[in-house]
Amino acid sequence: MPEITMADKLHRTEFLGREFLTWLFFRSCRDRENITVDGATYRVHFERMMTLDGENPATEMSTIKVDEPSQSDEVLLSLKLGKKVSRCRMIITVDGVDYTTGFDSATLSFKSLKMPAVKGSEMADIVDEKMELTNAVEDALHSLFVHFVRLRLDSDTWDREAGEIADWIMTQDVLG
Repeated sequence: MPEITMADKLHRTEFLGREFLTWLFFRSCRDRENITVDGATYRVHFERMMTLDGENPATEMSTIKVDEPSQSDEVLLSLKLGKKVSRCRMIITVDGVDYTTGFDSATLSFKSLKMPAVKGSEMADIVDEKMELTNAVEDALHSLFVHFVRLRLDSDTWDREAGEIADWIMTQDVLG
């Protein structure tokens, strides 16, 4: 049996990141940006830039730049056409602290991260505080992703959740 390369593994699971970001967008819109997972509440607000892909990203990609993607006719139309969020810019609030990040579904990684100013005066204190802040937002996204994967792996739960997403997309008013 031929060995599966890392590129093959990434390609086979790439859909999961797109589904995660689409689910996260849905939940942030439906739950008015407050998403509670395992007792922790995170505020997730999508802003300014969103890329949505269809089955063939080379020909079915839309990059939309608007202040409020949740209010964008282009974003909603792309979702109605079956596209999923592949890249986005969002603000995640963890324990009252806002982090602005670009996020890529293919690699499940930050493309940028803006965090609050740190207060330390010594370089070691500044580095420690920045590491703590980075860990906090990484832990939040990890928690959200693990929650999503648990939903996704339970077929009954995922069928209900996917139905809610589909219903939400279809009831959104485009060009209205």
